[in-house]
Parts: sequence; structure tokens; C-alpha cells
Amino acid sequence: MLRPWYCAPFFADPLGARSALRRLAAAMLLVAALPAAQAQTITAGALAAAAIPVDHPGALLLLAVAMVACMGWMVRTKGLVSSATLRSVALGAVATVLGALVVWGDAVQAQLQELQAAFHQAGGETLTIPVQSTGTTPGGDPSGFLPVVYTNGTASGLRITSITQPTWSTCFPLGIPSPLPVTPARPGTVCAVGTALPAGGACWVDVAALCAAAATAAQGHQSSTLLADTVSAVAAAQATGNVLLNDLDPDGPLVLASFTYQGTRYAAGTPATAAGLGTLTMQSNGDYTFVAASPFTGASPLVVTYTVHTGASSTLSITVNRAPVAVNDAVSTNANTPVTVSVRGNDTDADGDPLTVASVTPGAHGSVVIDAVTNNPIYTPNAGFAGSDSFTYTISDGKGATSTATVTVTVNAPANGAPVANNDVATVDEDSSVVIAVRGNDTDPDGDSLTVVGVTQGANGSVVIDAVTGNPIYTPNAGFTGTDTFTYTVDDGHGHTATGTVTVTVNPTVNQAPVAANDTALTRMDTAISIPVSTLLANDTDANGDVLTLVSVQAAVNGTVSRIGNNVIFTPASGFEGAASFTYTIEDPSRASSTATVNVTVGSATTPSLVVLKSLVVNAHGTGGTSARFPITTTLVDTDGSESLSIRVSNVPTGVSFNAGANLGGGVWQLAEADLPNLMLNLPGSYTTNATHLTVQVTSTETNGGVTASVSSVVTLKAAYTTVDITTTASGGYTGSSANEFIQGGNGDNTINAANGNNIVHGGDGDDNLSAGSGSDMLYGGSGNDTINAGSGADVISGGPGNDTLIGGDAGENFVDVFVWSLGDQGAAGTPAVDTIQNFETAAAGSNTAGGDVLDLRDLLQGEHVGPSNGAGNLADYVHFEISGGNTIIHISHTGGFAADSHFVGAAYTSATETQQIVLSGVDLQSLYSGATTDQQIITQLLNNNKLIVD
Repeated sequence: MLRPWYCAPFFADPLGARSALRRLAAAMLLVAALPAAQAQTITAGALAAAAIPVDHPGALLLLAVAMVACMGWMVRTKGLVSSATLRSVALGAVATVLGALVVWGDAVQAQLQELQAAFHQAGGETLTIPVQSTGTTPGGDPSGFLPVVYTNGTASGLRITSITQPTWSTCFPLGIPSPLPVTPARPGTVCAVGTALPAGGACWVDVAALCAAAATAAQGHQSSTLLADTVSAVAAAQATGNVLLNDLDPDGPLVLASFTYQGTRYAAGTPATAAGLGTLTMQSNGDYTFVAASPFTGASPLVVTYTVHTGASSTLSITVNRAPVAVNDAVSTNANTPVTVSVRGNDTDADGDPLTVASVTPGAHGSVVIDAVTNNPIYTPNAGFAGSDSFTYTISDGKGATSTATVTVTVNAPANGAPVANNDVATVDEDSSVVIAVRGNDTDPDGDSLTVVGVTQGANGSVVIDAVTGNPIYTPNAGFTGTDTFTYTVDDGHGHTATGTVTVTVNPTVNQAPVAANDTALTRMDTAISIPVSTLLANDTDANGDVLTLVSVQAAVNGTVSRIGNNVIFTPASGFEGAASFTYTIEDPSRASSTATVNVTVGSATTPSLVVLKSLVVNAHGTGGTSARFPITTTLVDTDGSESLSIRVSNVPTGVSFNAGANLGGGVWQLAEADLPNLMLNLPGSYTTNATHLTVQVTSTETNGGVTASVSSVVTLKAAYTTVDITTTASGGYTGSSANEFIQGGNGDNTINAANGNNIVHGGDGDDNLSAGSGSDMLYGGSGNDTINAGSGADVISGGPGNDTLIGGDAGENFVDVFVWSLGDQGAAGTPAVDTIQNFETAAAGSNTAGGDVLDLRDLLQGEHVGPSNGAGNLADYVHFEISGGNTIIHISHTGGFAADSHFVGAAYTSATETQQIVLSGVDLQSLYSGATTDQQIITQLLNNNKLIVD
């Protein structure tokens, strides 16, 4: 049995056992017995950072491993080895360890070259060749490579068939240097493809030559062109880029191998950090990231050298913008005096960038603006403020970096000056008093308000300070006339006072007659008016200030006048309307008198009639807003032309408007009669309300005298908008949810249940069955014979063309349902469309929770009008009533074709002009309205109860 090659040193050269260690660290070579043509390969291993000396502890460990392995082999094959041989191996191992210790410190290259000398390899195996540097240059590149010696340890000749070349990065991970390292000349045969080795023969592998060939192949035939790069960075922020984008090598793509940052060379992909500067990482594809330190304390720009795999180098210059430093300032100013603060005088910028004040904040007690000329803040204290205040300002270097500091402002209180009281003069009549505005000519240098704080008494009169005006009131002694004086003292509120003198001339009394001024009054025809005496005296005057007395009333025109207690009673003549009057006389204590006239306007105004749609339900399709007609039917009862009509709607929500009239503000709109025929209420997008009560007030005003009479009614607005759109198939069915839905039926026979939302439902063509739940719904049957059940809630129901059954919600519910007919829903003349209403609530229409359903015929009827006091007007030409089997049948000629009829309930009518019938199932309007016998009587009752809406 052959002895393993790793045991040879212990048998052949006990004291040279270090050679066995070197063999373990050598490469692998694939050889074959001559003359066979098997594949033979030398494979290069990874580059180590530096040569590993034999005396390194790791090398000793490898030696120990080899020795143990060899002894194990001998133990397994005992009988082949004598006891003397085993002792020799043990001695050889000891000698090897001792020898390694003896040469501790020999030159690295000498030890490794000696290692190769005794390398033996059996045929047919692979030799792994280490790419091992003998040392490095100051720049970190290999200065040389160790050659590898191969010895044929077989008993027959071998031939090397191939050598595999290493990659350039295996040899030069930091880039290809120049010049390339070479192996010094040495004896022996160089291993090459085709080299034949006899038994025991040897050759050596020139690793440096293999690496040089790899470098030359990588460098190609043409030089690399590298251009310098620049980038700007801000402290604490990341700057990125790629240095290879502007570089070129005709032979192929460039690879960044290494970079030098602050004197230290780093392999690509290695983060490099320098204190106070930042962290730089450059990748092999040229990408780089740089995060500047904060604060950045280095010089700018930073210059980084990078090297590509071909050995060419270029630079990346990194300019780091350093933030400016704003330093706090302090300044003082006087009260009410602005001050400009040169804040940038003590601010700095390490890069020498010019600084500007970019923004300011106001002070707690003053305002701050930036001077457009000097770019400095101007602080203005609030009026009268004194004390300490502060504000902040922010400077910018123009490159994105800022800094903020605080300015402390001391506002000095002004020195307060004393007021000046200037003398005054006044006159007063005997036995009268006079209030003297003494401060009118007094002054204060600081503009302080002055207060009269003291007075002295006159020699011939008394002085007090008026509690209301703050001025002195002088009252001469009884019967005194002549000149008197007194002094007064004013105070500025800051402890400073001044005193002035008032000279008063008291004149003897000369009585002047009072002056009675004419008055006006307004009353209705045949209505007495009571006017308080104090009201008549209120505009009368007396130059002496005497108390006046009303002594008589007389000379009534178109009426009678008398005084009863403290009131004057004027009664217009019976049936009189127009201008009336009477006179009254006043006296002062000296019996001087004056007479004035009271002009009385006697007028009349009659309350107008009013019909409104008490419940207005508006559901918008989507959130875009919508408009709805807002019907108001009103007429003057007095038709002689002496009255005018005005309409106001109040409590209109913000954002809701009318298409006509004037918005008076506060939710009030003013309308005219001409606005009513096409009056629309406009709702904004997404508007909703469960119950908004709009008050409609109509006022008639008598032109003669302005007497008014008003009537009002409340319209309850309920609004929503749909959030879901549904379209059914031609004859589809659909059941809704609790959402507000817009449902469009197909043109077939649809069955649609809109459920409990506030919905808009269109049945489309066909005979449809529509129903809804507890919400406020708008249901449109469309063409065909439809059945519509509105469910509970306040609903709008329109059957459309055809013979429809309309069910006004649940029986007995409190909500108002509005049944609508539009022009085009009717049938042909003589062949009317017949619609039947079930659960029609007969109570007067109120709010949407008071019940009472409504018939809306305003669009269907053409040319109709309501008479005074909600009289039928010409409506009997359009509507005729018949009672049959407990039901009310409403016959309608939408063009007024019943004009020639008798208009008695149940009487014959011109059926050839009838275009629409409405059957109120289970409702007898004749009995409900006290046995009304004519169509006009029922029409008037429906109008008075807001149950019939017409134009």
C-alpha cells in the first residue's frame, strides 16, 4: 500500500516537516499519466490580504492536523510500519514544531518559497493554486505574488494539459495597478500547458504572470476616459449620483474597484466614515451615496478619488453647504415707536453665503414686517404697550439652509406730561342751570382722556359734577343775576392735574313762547286711535326749558277728538277713508301757548289669501345640488287697485336661494308677485334637512296711508340626496337598501321596492309596481298602468301617463303626501286617463308630520287662476266633482272645457272635453265640506286647507 503524500515529510525529513505544511496550503493541479490526453487544470484560489508565514499559529495548527492524519494512517495500517518508524514519525513531528519555532520571524517570502520546494502531488488530482501576495504597496495593491512549485509524486510521467487563468478582481480587488508585479527570475521549469514531468520531476507556476495576463485582458486595447464629477450636499441630508455615467472605455463597461476618502483607500461597496464630514459609499456600478455630518466641520469641497478596474482614476468633488447661524438680538424702543432691527450683523455663515431675512413671527404685543429696502425686521409695538416683547426671525443662505433666532424688544413707557386746563365762560338764565363742557378747550400732551375730579362753589351759585357727562353743572342762587365764577380740576389718569376757572354770566329771565310741532297718526277705517299726550309733546320745544302742558284738543276734520286722561282719542267719521286731522294747544308756566296740527291718515287694508305647498320634499340625484318649484298662490282681496302685495320668505338656510327676488340677509328673501309663476328653490350640493320650516308671509299695503294686513303660512322643507345609482333590466326587479338610491327602471314591467332610504324612483315605460319604505321618496311611474305604494313618510307621487293606482302611504299616517300631475299625463279629450288614489288623508295640509295629503295640478291645468279670498276663480271650468259609492271622482278638463257647465256637484258636465279623472277612494268631499253643493265650494275648501295647488 502506498504511503499518503502528507506523511512523506515525517519519513523523509523529520526536521524538514515544515514542507508538509506548505503542501497543505498549496493549490490543486490536475495531471495525467503520459501520454494520456485527460483534462488537466490549475485553478486559482481567492486572493489573501497578505502572505501567511509558516510560523503563524494557523500554520502550526495545519502542521499538527497533518501529523495527526499521518499517524492515524499508520495506526490503521500497522504491520506496514515498524515500531522504529513510528518513533521516527513522532520525533519528526516534534522536530517540525521545534523547527517552526526556531525560524519564528524569518522573512515571509523566504518561508513561503521554501514551502513550495517539497510540494508533491499524485497524478490525476486537482491542484488549487493560492493567489497569494508577497506584500502590498502603500496604496494597498499587491507588490508581488508567490510562485507555486509542483512535483510529480507518481512512479510514471505526467503532462500538464491546462491552466485556468484567474479573474482580474481575484488578483487586484482594488483595481489594476501600474506597473504590474512580476516574479523574480528563479531556477527550474515553468509550468505550462504541455509540460511533461517524469516521476519525481517538478515545475513552478508563475502566479504573477497569470494575474498580469488577466489584467491585460481586462484593460483591453484602448484607454479608459474618466471625467471628474461634482455634487452638492446639505448637512444631515443624502446626496446621490453615479460617477461612471460620464466615463467611457471602448473595450467594455467600466467597474468601480476602489475609492480613496480622506487618505484611506476603500474597496467598492465599503462604507467610509470620517468624523465631522460624513459617510460615503461607492458601489462597483458607480452609484454613490453621501450623507454629510451635522454639523459639518470639514473643508468644502471634499475631493474623493475613485479607481476603475482598468486602473484609470478620476475624482468626485462634494460641496457641502453649511447652515448659517442666527444669533439672538436685543433692542429697545419707546412706546408707540417702530424700530428697525439689524439682525444679521451678528449672524454668520461658514461658507460666506450672503444671508437674507426670509420670515418673521409677530410679537405678543406688537407686529413685525420685513423692510422691503433693508431686508431687516421692523417691530411696531401695540398702541400704548410698554414692557418686554419678543419675536423670531429666520435667515436663509439662498441654498436651502436656514436658521432662526429670537429678538427681545424692550418697549419703554413714555414720560407722562401734565394736562392744561384753559379758562371757560358760560351764560345761563336766571333760575336756570347750565352744563358747561369745560374740557373742550383743555389739552394733554400725551393725548390722555381728562376727567373732572373736583369743583369749587361759586359765590352766587352751586356747582356739581354731572354723573352722565362728567361736566360741571352751575345753578345760580334763586333770583341772582350778574357774574359768578368757580374753578374745576381735571386729571389725566397718571397723577397729573390742572385747574381752570369758569366765569358764568347769569341773565335776567325773558320768557319765550313754546313751539308746538305738527304730528302724524295712522288708523284703519272706522277705528279710533289713542295718542298719548306725551307723544304729542315729545317734539314740542321751549327756549326757556319750561315744562309744557297740553291744555286742549279741537278742530277735528273728518272725525271727532277728545282728551281722556293722559290720552287723546281721535275717532274717524263712519265709513270715511282718507286724510283727517285735529289740533292741540300747549302752554308754558307763563301761559304762553302754541298750537299744532295732528294729521291722521284713515285707511284700510284687507288680508290677502295665501295657498302654499305645506310639505316640500326634494331629493337630489347625487351631490351636485338641485332646484325645486316653490308654489305660492296669493291674491288681493281688495281689488280696487288701492293695495299692493309683497311676499317675504324667512328662515331660508344659508346656501339655499331662490331664482328670483332679493336676499335681505338673515335668511329673509323679498319677492314680488311677478316672481311667483316660475319661482324655484335652489339647494346646494349635498344639502340635507329632515325638517326646515320656511315661513311665507304675504302683506297687502294700502297705498293711502300705508296701512297693512298680513297672512303667513309655513312650508316644511325635507331634503336629501342619493348616493347610489341603480338601473334595472327591461323587466327587472329590484329591492333597495337603507341607502338613498336613484333607481331607473327599464322599459318593461318592473317591480321595484325602494326600501327605507330617501329615494328617487323612475319606473320607465311598462306597467310597473313601485313601492317604498319609511323614507321621504319621489316616485315616478312613467308610461303604462302603474301601481305606486309610497309607504310611510312624506312622499311625492306621480303616476305619469296611463291609468295608475296611487297609494298615499300607510293608512292613518301623519305625513303629507303630494300627488302630482304634469301636462302630458292626461288622456285624450273624451277618453280621460283614470288614476285612483287610496289612503288620501283629508285633514288640512300642515307640516310634514301633521298629515293631510295634497293634489298638485299646477302643471296639468293651463290658464287657471284663483279668485280673491281663495275663491274658485275660473277653476270650476277645469275641475268638476262627483260623489259615487263613497268615493269622490274629480273630472278634469285641463284646458278649461267645463266653462259652460252648471258647476253643481254630481251634475252633468261636458265629458267630451274631459282628459283626466282622479278617484279619491273612500273619500266623500261633499260630506267632508258640510254638504257643499257646487264645485266652487269644494274648490275653495281645498284651497283654504292647502290641499289643492294650482297656479
